[in-house]
Amino acid sequence: MLVVLFFSAFVSATLLPGSSEVVLLGLASQVPEQWLSLLVVATLGNTLGGLVTFAMGWGAFYFGNRHFSWLPNLNQQAKAKPCLVKYGAWSLLMSWAPVIGDALCFVAGAAKLPVWQSTIAMLIGKAIRYALLLALGNAVVNI
Repeated sequence: MLVVLFFSAFVSATLLPGSSEVVLLGLASQVPEQWLSLLVVATLGNTLGGLVTFAMGWGAFYFGNRHFSWLPNLNQQAKAKPCLVKYGAWSLLMSWAPVIGDALCFVAGAAKLPVWQSTIAMLIGKAIRYALLLALGNAVVNI
């Protein structure tokens, strides 16, 4: 059960499609007493997936992303760049966000932002998102 959640969260944070929120809320409804384990596993999986995208950006810096059509396109990167320029690695607090989250991680890697600071920002942002989802899911179920 936790392995499924981990891989769902991991894949959702990469450039592959996925929806870890559905898996998280489904598991939380089945085993609500394990909310903390679910939160930790989802956060770690999603953060590691974000780091994969960060590493892809780092690699694209050297190899040029024009050879990889599946990477965030220039339009997506352009949307993410102003936030990155203004806030640096702390912009990765928003790495969970749809559409720009993957691009933020990718551009942060290509910009060679500090890995540890980027990792911490991703971890915090993703943990807050999953904690809010669990709280909201619990509130809806208990209405």
